[in-house]
Amino acid sequence: MNKSPLTMIVLGIGLLMASSISLASNLDQYASVKPLLLQALDNPGATIQGEMIGPIAGKFRATTRSTAPVIATVTTIRQFNQPGCSRLNLRFEQANVLDIKVKPITFAMNIGINYCKNGEPPLEGMDIGKIVPMLKQGM
Repeated sequence: MNKSPLTMIVLGIGLLMASSISLASNLDQYASVKPLLLQALDNPGATIQGEMIGPIAGKFRATTRSTAPVIATVTTIRQFNQPGCSRLNLRFEQANVLDIKVKPITFAMNIGINYCKNGEPPLEGMDIGKIVPMLKQGM
């Protein structure tokens, strides 16, 4: 049986979606990135991954129009001298996002975050002399 090119594309997209869904099903699910960031702080050499659910995943799906899982990956870029503080890379990925040529691609976005276990930004690299006046003025 000969299949049209359109049928082959639809079948290919379906296979891609099925493979990305089965890949994500092995990951823990998170409604917030905070637990992933904290795990990365505790394991600086590790790659921490999870499937995003809730509002974060909803925003991605509404924007990309893809129903594929949204995967968050956190890695450590560098550790600061301040204990429990690091520069982290938070990467969001979602498969089966159609580009302008209606070709399925994996959309990815990287965000660099300076983060400490206590939720505060690290003091390293901050010019306290400039920050204190801003805080007093209410920025």
